Amino acid sequence: MSLTSPEAVFHTRRRRTCDRCGEQIPPGKLQTALVPDSSRVDPADSAGHGQRLVYACGDEHMALLVEKARRDWVDEQWWFGLLCQASRAARRASLPELARHARLSGRQLDAALKWNRDREHPLRCLPGGQSC
Repeated sequence: MSLTSPEAVFHTRRRRTCDRCGEQIPPGKLQTALVPDSSRVDPADSAGHGQRLVYACGDEHMALLVEKARRDWVDEQWWFGLLCQASRAARRASLPELARHARLSGRQLDAALKWNRDREHPLRCLPGGQSC
């Protein structure tokens, strides 16, 4: 009977790069944080709404990433994302009905639609088919 040892397979984790400088983060230096992001409306997981995970190689770069994320937040973009999400669930609803589903005021609805119209490539219809 021949005895063979089981083959050991080692997997190395993919090293992360810093979202600020783009350099690979040395072992033991990885920092992560959830930062605000008005472009993130997650249709499958509302816990991820309005935030994204960033990676940094140190305190200074993390502080810069957090500061930039806060500065880049756009309420109207966030409201438009919520409106798009509501339109997926209520395909036959009118815009005012969608706004109620998304818990948006009339002012927020108007501002979200204006934000979309003013973009370089605006949506002409919401995902549920409603005209914007």
